[in-house]
Amino acid sequence: MNILGMGPAELLLIFVIALIVLGPGKLPEIARTLGKAVRELRRMSMEVTAEFAKELRDMEAISQEVKDTAQTIQQVADVKKTLMESVEPALLSAESTHRTAESEVQGTPTRIEAEKTDPVGGTETP
Repeated sequence: MNILGMGPAELLLIFVIALIVLGPGKLPEIARTLGKAVRELRRMSMEVTAEFAKELRDMEAISQEVKDTAQTIQQVADVKKTLMESVEPALLSAESTHRTAESEVQGTPTRIEAEKTDPVGGTETP
């Protein structure tokens, strides 16, 4: 048996010295007080250990949430890239079609210009 790094011989020596110094009348009272103090220290130590374990579990849970969120963000970025790659050709085609239509419209006379022109002879009316 090894208590606080001391074997039975050291504990017996401490007990004998305490018996000589304190006397047989006070020794049980001091031992009881010391026992209560040790019990209280153990209880407090267990509470602190339990609190640290709880906080460690909470931190691990938060860490996992952060990893999951980072993974989700990466997936969203991948989806965005895929969408942009698939939509880009359509956008370029639409832009090209728009430019072609715009140039055709610019070459066509406006309605007012068409009304000023004589439909039969193609000459302008005064």
